[in-house]
Amino acid sequence: MRLGGRAISKLGFWSIVMLGINAVIGAGIFLTPGAVIKLAGPLAPLAYILAGLFAVIMALVFATAARYVKTNGASYAYTTAAFGQRLGIYVGVTHAIVASIAWGVLASLFITTLLNVAFPERNWSNDTALFGPKTLTFLIFIAVLLTINLFGNKAIEWANGISTLGKVSALSIFIVGGLGIVVAGHVNNYAQSASPEVFHPAPYALFGFIEVGQSPMSGLVLATMAALYAFTGFESIANAAEEMHKPERNLPRAIPISILTVGTVYVLAVTVAMLLGSDKVVHSTKTVKLAAGIGNDAFRTVIVIGALVSMFGINVAASFGAPRLWTALSDTRTLPARLSQQNRFGVPMFAFVITATLALAFPLALRFDLQNLTGLAVIARFIQFIIVPIALIALARDTTGAHAEVKRNSFTDKVLPVAAVVISAALAVSFDYRTLVLTPDGGPNYFSIVLIAATFVVVPAAAYVHYYRTVKR
Repeated sequence: MRLGGRAISKLGFWSIVMLGINAVIGAGIFLTPGAVIKLAGPLAPLAYILAGLFAVIMALVFATAARYVKTNGASYAYTTAAFGQRLGIYVGVTHAIVASIAWGVLASLFITTLLNVAFPERNWSNDTALFGPKTLTFLIFIAVLLTINLFGNKAIEWANGISTLGKVSALSIFIVGGLGIVVAGHVNNYAQSASPEVFHPAPYALFGFIEVGQSPMSGLVLATMAALYAFTGFESIANAAEEMHKPERNLPRAIPISILTVGTVYVLAVTVAMLLGSDKVVHSTKTVKLAAGIGNDAFRTVIVIGALVSMFGINVAASFGAPRLWTALSDTRTLPARLSQQNRFGVPMFAFVITATLALAFPLALRFDLQNLTGLAVIARFIQFIIVPIALIALARDTTGAHAEVKRNSFTDKVLPVAAVVISAALAVSFDYRTLVLTPDGGPNYFSIVLIAATFVVVPAAAYVHYYRTVKR
């Protein structure tokens, strides 16, 4: 490919593999082990394996859809190509909202961990007040991220590099150092994961309201959903298909290697944590659950700092990418053109403000409950996880125009998307939606209900009205 007389280098196979690894490894593995071990007990590593298999299936579905839609891959582009603008608008708008929610979850995790480390005696990390120190710190952090954005792409690249170094170093040190403690000290507390003090498989209930029963299998299903948060990001691997060399050939090979590598690291990390002490991981009040079983303060501090660095870099990337989803919709005239307007530093301020407002609103609505927030970050993506596989089936059946030239494959065009829809639907009905609409004491959470209705009904409806008034008149 040439641009302006210059050859533009595209991402090769191993570059795509590394991109996939970096996209998936984030804050999740540091934070989810407590909930996963509590729900699955000794089967906790299996929960991460199952979550990884689902991530592989979904990532391959997104990659296969990118063969039919040659623009940079996104659920909005795939859905619009398959079903037209009407459904595409809904998926595009909700995708932007989900990105805002995801940023809010990441920011909440960072703020909670930072306050826990910096002010352990103040208990500010557990603050849920509307105008308390946690909310104030959140606003300051948003201002810091905006400042970083003002310095442009170089600052973003620097933060991403530091994030990668932080998370890889922290996980490597934890696995190697933890195994050293296990071997040298003959430590084996894995059996604790089956004890009643640790293992609490929650009853399985459809949508959280219709209870079916309780068993280790029900706990494993719910644990797999909790573990899936550690794999979020896999859906973005195919987003830059245009910048890849032979994406139709390299993506289907690179994605399983990326997620297999990540899954291996996750299973090793969780197994080491369980060997060091499942009870400590489950009962820890700290945000970075992975390090709870480490007895050495210095060792534990290194892991926590590594997790903080990782979370900081991920927040920088989210603060850059999430507003651009709103501007992309504005560029296609789905949303008002003002959202695309940039200041002299190149920052889309209107889009940034909308994204930051949603990023703060959802944590406030759920009172900064990290477990419910991470669950929301997963379940909010299931609109894409169900619609995109169906869109792929429709694209594969279309043999007209540019789609006629795409080589069909029954496994990737039919088997995988059907499996993705079935698994996605099964996980979606397994989510406890009571955590979103009810307060901890069982009353209705009006703030959360109004917010969900506004973002998943009112905002898409407003986008429809704007699009058909400005484009279709």
